[in-house]
Amino acid sequence: MVRYKWTVLIITTIGVFMSSLDASIVNIAIPSLSRDLKTSFEVVQWIPIIYLLVQAVTLIGFGRLSDLKGRKLFFLFGIFLFTFASFFSTFAASGIILVIFRAIQGLGSSFISANAPSMITDIFPREETGKALGINVATIYLGLIIGPVLGGIIVQFSTWRLIFFINVPIGFILIIVGWFKLRKVNPGIKEERFDIWGTLLFMSFLVTLLLALTIANLVGWGSIQVILLLIISTSSIILFIYIESKAKYPLFKLSLFRRNRVFSFANFAALFNYTAISGVSFLLSIYLQSILGISPAITALFLLPTTITMASIAPLSGRFSDKWGTRILTTLGMVIMAIGYVILSIFIRFLPIIYILITQFVVGFGIGLFSSPNNSAIMNAVEPKDHGIAAGTLSTMRVVGQSISVALLSAILTLFIPLSILNPILSNSTLLTDPTAKQEFIIGMQILLIVSSIICFIGAFLSYMRGKKALNDNIDFKKAI
Repeated sequence: MVRYKWTVLIITTIGVFMSSLDASIVNIAIPSLSRDLKTSFEVVQWIPIIYLLVQAVTLIGFGRLSDLKGRKLFFLFGIFLFTFASFFSTFAASGIILVIFRAIQGLGSSFISANAPSMITDIFPREETGKALGINVATIYLGLIIGPVLGGIIVQFSTWRLIFFINVPIGFILIIVGWFKLRKVNPGIKEERFDIWGTLLFMSFLVTLLLALTIANLVGWGSIQVILLLIISTSSIILFIYIESKAKYPLFKLSLFRRNRVFSFANFAALFNYTAISGVSFLLSIYLQSILGISPAITALFLLPTTITMASIAPLSGRFSDKWGTRILTTLGMVIMAIGYVILSIFIRFLPIIYILITQFVVGFGIGLFSSPNNSAIMNAVEPKDHGIAAGTLSTMRVVGQSISVALLSAILTLFIPLSILNPILSNSTLLTDPTAKQEFIIGMQILLIVSSIICFIGAFLSYMRGKKALNDNIDFKKAI
């Protein structure tokens, strides 16, 4: 049993690493693949967006399915879909074909992300959950942050197609090992049925909301398309809440948010965390390449300190949370991130570029301190039979946060730079030579960093105000105050 739990952790950790890596590795390759496939900005922007969109609308549903039908087959099916789509993405002949296979990739990633935390929480004893989830969540952040690093190196010295192909042998091995090593665990709630109407309404809510956020900066926030999408989104969530409150076997137990403050506040803190991180990482990469003219490989090295620090701290913070509780660690982590972004907003304008590395260490430390304890708090705040839906909710917060972050980034930058100048920068990493435009970009970046720090402070407030005790916690919370 002792050996098996580590087998589960290794297999699921590799799976979520591949999933999170592909959420960010493509961004830095967009200029290269855009030129190679001769794809317009209208098409190329959907290559990263569709991957997140598909995950956002399916994660909670897949998490619920795993609660009802078991986790092993759904997890391995996700690995298969992800590997299959990665192989065909490698040989994509056009931008539209690549978008289609990225959607299938997102579907596979959703199966992986909705099951991995549940499989870990199911097998590890409660006193080791924080440590195990700390290792697992470290790889999620590692994938998100190291994606631009690895992508920059690959694009610099090889071809963007390798970004997708590296998943194929790893996925193939993972399927074989998982099939023979993972045990089939019978679900504990076989008598319940899957809520198809709740699933469709929730999908409608998120699809229309994320589409509105995505196209708003292109067609305008007051356009009929955006207004119509927001009306549909609002109507869908209202109807979803009504139906779920009446359903015998709901897709999502609304009581988890209404009555479980640890679960609800920790999930919203995760949403703010991912919203703050994703936009800054993307913008910093663009700043280094398009404003300072640094190569993708050197850009990757500048982003590396965040990855190294976060990956080092996350497992330790998870272990500490098992002993001391999660509340103070998560609060402190978000505060440190906020401070790091404030410092970065000053450094990029007044100090040499080398000082950016200092802020990367600070931000990485904050991310590592927050991530593992927060995940542990969420998973321990529900009964074991709800682990799947808890994992799906947490992963949904991640992809929605990433999507909101990109929309927020575009909205802030368009306040300072015309779209005619901004679009080539974002899609082709065009080197900006106009001194006035450069200055406007830096100002926009400073504003975004301040906004990100405010988002982190809100996340810190939620982490502290969620209360001292989760539903299933056996921690002496007096030590965490």
